[in-house]
Amino acid sequence: MKLNKITLALVAAAATAASAGVTVTPLVGYQYQDEAHKEQRGVFKTDQRLNTANPKASTNPSNGGVSLESDLYTGLALGVELTPSTQFQVEYGVTDTDARASKASANAHPRNVFDAKEEIISGNFLIGTEQFSGYTNNKFKPYVLIGAGQAKYKVESREQLRDGTPAGTEVSESKDTIGNLGLGARYLINDALALRGEARAVHNFDNAWWEGQALAGLEVTLGGRLAPTVPVAPIHEPVVQPVQVQVVEEQFIDSDGDGVADHLDLCPDTPRNLRVDANGCPVIDVVGEDLRMELRVFFDRDKSNIKPQFREEVAKVADKMREFPNATAAIEGHASKDSKRSSAKYNQRLSEARANAVKSMLSNEFGIAPNRISAVGYGFDRPVAPNDTAENKALNRRVYAVIQGNKVTEVPQTK
Repeated sequence: MKLNKITLALVAAAATAASAGVTVTPLVGYQYQDEAHKEQRGVFKTDQRLNTANPKASTNPSNGGVSLESDLYTGLALGVELTPSTQFQVEYGVTDTDARASKASANAHPRNVFDAKEEIISGNFLIGTEQFSGYTNNKFKPYVLIGAGQAKYKVESREQLRDGTPAGTEVSESKDTIGNLGLGARYLINDALALRGEARAVHNFDNAWWEGQALAGLEVTLGGRLAPTVPVAPIHEPVVQPVQVQVVEEQFIDSDGDGVADHLDLCPDTPRNLRVDANGCPVIDVVGEDLRMELRVFFDRDKSNIKPQFREEVAKVADKMREFPNATAAIEGHASKDSKRSSAKYNQRLSEARANAVKSMLSNEFGIAPNRISAVGYGFDRPVAPNDTAENKALNRRVYAVIQGNKVTEVPQTK
């Protein structure tokens, strides 16, 4: 199958999947060839069937090769996120350019220019530096690129050759194994779009030459990006330490009438309706209140976006979490098992995307700190109903969250 047909098939698959963590990136840039010219002339032979500009030109075999000119590169990369900062991409790219003869051959044949095309398909890992330094909220995301693939080169005559072969005839080709190594960065515009730029070195293993690429692109993420897992802060119970005061007998003067002499009263001017301790300070009751609430959000088939009717329920959770500052939310994402799309891996990623969608709404729209929210997906492993009817499958396409916390209030005792 030709490379372009493979690419069209991948595009169609990505367009219909619409699952979490799938990326589509159109690319454009510059393909640099100058350092490879010497080796390319030894591979791209034209068999001395040069054009008719100078029929008496030398037929020295050293003049029989051509090299590719640097030119525009266009491509498309399809990827899947493996972690929040790392993804694997399959990329297809094309460079349409000129192929020119060596200097000696060009002098003998001034019109000796050929049409050339380089097609590349490769698989590349984009490894974010946050993988090693820790996740941050910075929108600028550097990465290292490493990968391998195949390059197909084709050289065609632009004019009729000396032996009568018509213009447009293929005179040389090569299929070679390549390796990619590069540095780049992504700038996150929003949850679905990112600008991307990188520089690569491309090594041709079969013919031992180097090419260079400088690329830019717009990355589109389908179904939402993977969110990093943030540990939930532990809950610490307040500890009330009693104050020890030594009582010294002196003349009894009680200005605020709370029954404690002024020289012993650590809280002067206490209101007369409050009970006080031996130090003249109000007796405080510590009233504890516990929070436990549940949230259920249901999704359409193969979707991870939150429908408008559930936004109010998420808002109620956010209000309670603001009222209880130490409250945490444990969010579970689930999927239904569909006979047409029963892949465990696909449903696992879909359930994670649903959980992360609720987490993102709590954090981004309602201002709840991300470290108070955990999100996990369980695929279709924990159904609440058998996956045998449309109604039951709709019940299984859900997010279930438990919100827990507590708070204490100090209330002075009255007489």
